[in-house]
Amino acid sequence: MAKIEIYSKEWCPYCTKAKALLRSKQLEYEEIDVTVDAVLEQQMVERSRRRTVPQIFIDEQSIGGYDDLAQLNATGELDQLLNIQSQVNLTKVYDLAIIGAGPAGMSAAIYAVRKNLSTLIIASDIGGQLGTTYEIGNYPGFQMITGPDLVEQFEEHMDQYGIDKMVGEKVTGLRFEDRCKILKTAAGREIHSRSVIIASGAFKRKLNIPGEKELAGKGVVYCSTCDGPLLRDMDIAIVGGGNSGLEAAIEMNGLARKVYLVSRTEWNGDSILQDKVRSAERVESLTLHDPIEIHGSDSVEGLTVKDLATGSTRRLDVQGVFIEIGIYPNTEFVLDLLDTNQRGEIKVDKRGQTGIDGIFAAGDVTDSHDKQIVIAAGAGANAALGVAEYLVMQH
Repeated sequence: MAKIEIYSKEWCPYCTKAKALLRSKQLEYEEIDVTVDAVLEQQMVERSRRRTVPQIFIDEQSIGGYDDLAQLNATGELDQLLNIQSQVNLTKVYDLAIIGAGPAGMSAAIYAVRKNLSTLIIASDIGGQLGTTYEIGNYPGFQMITGPDLVEQFEEHMDQYGIDKMVGEKVTGLRFEDRCKILKTAAGREIHSRSVIIASGAFKRKLNIPGEKELAGKGVVYCSTCDGPLLRDMDIAIVGGGNSGLEAAIEMNGLARKVYLVSRTEWNGDSILQDKVRSAERVESLTLHDPIEIHGSDSVEGLTVKDLATGSTRRLDVQGVFIEIGIYPNTEFVLDLLDTNQRGEIKVDKRGQTGIDGIFAAGDVTDSHDKQIVIAAGAGANAALGVAEYLVMQH
């Protein structure tokens, strides 16, 4: 059996996602907790040449972080590497296939099985964006809870019903044969179902500038909660003027030596967050500045920004670049099939129905006005009840 090692930190949501993916495949692993161990943390950096967690090794070979593990799994390469077979019966025709396991997807699954529908969840991870949210203070029943802890509560509830799951899979296509919907994954697997709920959520935007891809995990990061402590007492830049960018600036003000908050526009986050950033001693605001290149060879050494008012450029000597510029709906696999708005969000009616019979959608992937956890969870339940009614009418 292959030896799997994972360097992690207690508060890192991407570490939680990586471990959940491995557990979903019934894989054993050795966890190396570097939360408060500087020696082990340095060992991780030397072995992986990266300053982000998690870092995963299979038989001493560096796999990379969570995104790298998820990509290997989605394409089927991880199964080949570990010589394992899918645990899901691919010959079965399900009543409902749910794409995504965030609040909308998990809520939909719970309501579906309570309506006695055979249900399968196909998801890249458990929790979605919720799993990378630091603190949540507006979800009913919890005065304050972290995203990963709320994901755990959702998953434990869902698991009481024995719902079939394919975690780490990416759906790449959807087609129809008579009344059957056929989902295709990046690994080449096909899932048959009588109905579908698309709850695939959204993913973080990238800058798509020189140096970003090359230095990802080497100072370019997308989660301040996970990787901020690894850049303690260093100079960093945060790109983004919305809530996520402001929250990262507040968090890093207590960790970094210097924080540059770079945004192409004026801030557009909540007023209370703006006030906190203005009072943060270590934060320098650079509004109306465009990031144009990230510099470095083995790690980040600087970020060049352009002043949009004057056209002049400036190089910031930073060791980290945090990218917090919003999200895209994960709809590329249905853009040519379903009606979407200009942002690529799926248009739905009050029951979560799309323009195609048996295809429903819920959560942040839709054109719902507000993107909130409680709204996504409610939309998932609503869509599942809509599916139940739809299937009854098919008999």
